Order: sequence, then C-alpha cells, then structure tokens
Amino acid sequence: MRSLSVFININRDGGVNAEERLVMLINGTSSRSLYEATRSAYSDLATWKERTGLSEMRHHVSRATADIVSLRILPQAIERCNSFMGTCFATVVIDYSVPASQNGSGLVRVERYKPRTARYSINQNALSFEQTKSGDLVLPKGTNISIAIPQAAEKIYFSTLPTNLLDEPESSFRYDQDTNLRFYVGSKRIFTWQGDTLPKFEFTYEIEAPLESEVLDFFREMQARMVQLFAGPEGPAAAFIVAAAAISLYYLHKIGK
Repeated sequence: MRSLSVFININRDGGVNAEERLVMLINGTSSRSLYEATRSAYSDLATWKERTGLSEMRHHVSRATADIVSLRILPQAIERCNSFMGTCFATVVIDYSVPASQNGSGLVRVERYKPRTARYSINQNALSFEQTKSGDLVLPKGTNISIAIPQAAEKIYFSTLPTNLLDEPESSFRYDQDTNLRFYVGSKRIFTWQGDTLPKFEFTYEIEAPLESEVLDFFREMQARMVQLFAGPEGPAAAFIVAAAAISLYYLHKIGK
C-alpha cells in the first residue's frame, strides 16, 4: 500500500456517502497478472483483501457501530508503469453509504436540542482505525481522512485542527466564552487530517433550519396524521363526523341567510 484516502460526505439528515481510495504498488509480471485477473472476475472485499494481503483493504467505518449499505468495489486500471523497474500503480475504490443513525448508533450522531437547531457529531468509535489506550485515533502513515459537511453548518469545532486549516488566518476562528470552545467560522466545508495521532478526536457542528421549514414540517405532520386517521380503523367514523359537521354548517349558513 502506498496511500489511503478516506472521503466522508455528511448529508443533512446525518447519513453518509463514503469513498475510500487505496493506492498500491504492483511489482513484477505475476503480481500484475493477479491484479488484472482479480479485477475482471471479483468484486467482493474479502477476495481483494486475501489476494492483495493488505490489512487496509477494507472499509474504515465499523459494521459493529454503523450500517454499511450499497457497498461497491471498483478496481481501477493499472497506471504509471515503469518497464525498467517492472512496477506499476493501481487504485482500488471502495464506495458505500452509511444511513442516518438510529438510537445513537451510526457514524454521525444528530441531536435536535432546539426546535430548529440540530447538533451533528462524529462517533469516533465508528471509525475503524487503531486507537491508543487513552482513546486517541491513530491514522497510519500515508493515510488521510477528509470530511465534507453542508454549507449551512455553523459552530464548527475540532479537537485537532485539520491539516488544510493550518494556514487559515486567526479571523477564521472565534472563541466562545459560554462553551469555552474555539469554533471555525471560515468558508471551508471540507476538512482533511493526514497520517498522525488525533487526540480524543472530536468533530461537531450545528445547522439551524429556517423558520419557514418549521412551518412546512408542521403542516406535513398534520397532513400525515390526517391520512393516518382516515386510513385507520377509525376512518369511517371520522369521515362521518366530518361530513355531518360540513352538512350542519351548510344548513346553519342557509338558515342564517
């Protein structure tokens, strides 16, 4: 293995689309033939891990903590061959989704602690990288992890500053006295950490929905309740009551005239 890039895109509901790109060095004709044969005939992760002998040939979100769905193995064509050295490079892409968390499980926890505000936090234990006894996340050499969040995110907090923010000006950060935390307030929404130890990795942010969305959600909920009422066992009785009320109002209005 020469490098591993893990890209995690977090959706508004807390679900995730993930793509992992593992680049390997292929040395010799027999290894190249094995890669080509595996690429043409196999698309399961177990076979690829067995044939390459690479422990990192896996998805780095743990099934023990999160659901993995729509898993695809996409081996790319061999490239950058050196005929003199007899070497080539190849990339295997692992593509999958992680549904929004249920009952605190999953990769991203979503806490709706205000009527229109939700707090999103990464569940470190759902990332299947090595951890120290003190709970620090360890990225192997040549590994980087990138996390993309919605543009509407606010109060963005990292326990370890991302590598791509090391040159950000101080104006991109704001200290909050109430929480005693330093939030990122800049424009970037993709954050990358490279092979290193991430002490007690935390990554959180908030999204506040506009007021009109709360009103729309209210009417959608009322509509769903009405449909559920009329479709349920009490539907005929409810329909009769509504019809009787409508007829009564009609005749009252007529008598009033």
